[in-house]
Amino acid sequence: MKVDNTLPLHKGLAMSREDVNATLGILGIFMLGIFLNWYPIVILKIPMPDSLAWKTIVSAVFQTLTTIVIPCVWAINRLGVSLADFGLNTRKLGQNLFYGCLLYSLALAAFIHCSADPMIANHAVRNADPLDAIGMASGMCLIAAGTDLATRGFILLTLARYTHVGFAIAIQNLTWYLGHIPEINMLTGCLGFMGAIGLTLTLGILGDVIALRTRNVVGLAMAHILLNVVLTAYIRQL
Repeated sequence: MKVDNTLPLHKGLAMSREDVNATLGILGIFMLGIFLNWYPIVILKIPMPDSLAWKTIVSAVFQTLTTIVIPCVWAINRLGVSLADFGLNTRKLGQNLFYGCLLYSLALAAFIHCSADPMIANHAVRNADPLDAIGMASGMCLIAAGTDLATRGFILLTLARYTHVGFAIAIQNLTWYLGHIPEINMLTGCLGFMGAIGLTLTLGILGDVIALRTRNVVGLAMAHILLNVVLTAYIRQL
């Protein structure tokens, strides 16, 4: 895999103590972020808004804070990296966006192909009031963009600075898979379990290639948002 060398990547398996400490710190702070997102809602059962639209928005904002903001602030202060190092820059943005749109068109095609499945056809956004649908779509778009920023911007690009790129890709795809279990469940009835997993991992790995080649995740996040906007519009007209 050809990658840009503007930012250093470890090509070998040898790691210094500083690299090991940084790698453990990256994994640890991200796991803490996931825990902070999960514990208050699932265990403490903090009350959420009754409106599904506001519930989606609040959940998306809280998830963004715990799994993106906190880890990135930690990395900036402890590892000395910058926002650009997370892929939050305009470098090769057009290329990144173009490939991102091609990538997520695969997901769009899969959802359209499986649109007769009850889990898609009966999605809450289909019959919601227009304002509620906009609120739900906004929350889903924030989560979609946040997924690219967290798994590729933080996990992939940050780990790739301190450990072997193959390990960074493996960890990114593990988090990518876990974050897309609801989508896998939605597509399983149509594509089959292995087909849904295969699509998910294909999107994960190809997205990694794009992020590593361009060192940018902004275009990928924009394409992910566009996927959710188009898919929401499509579901509402079923």
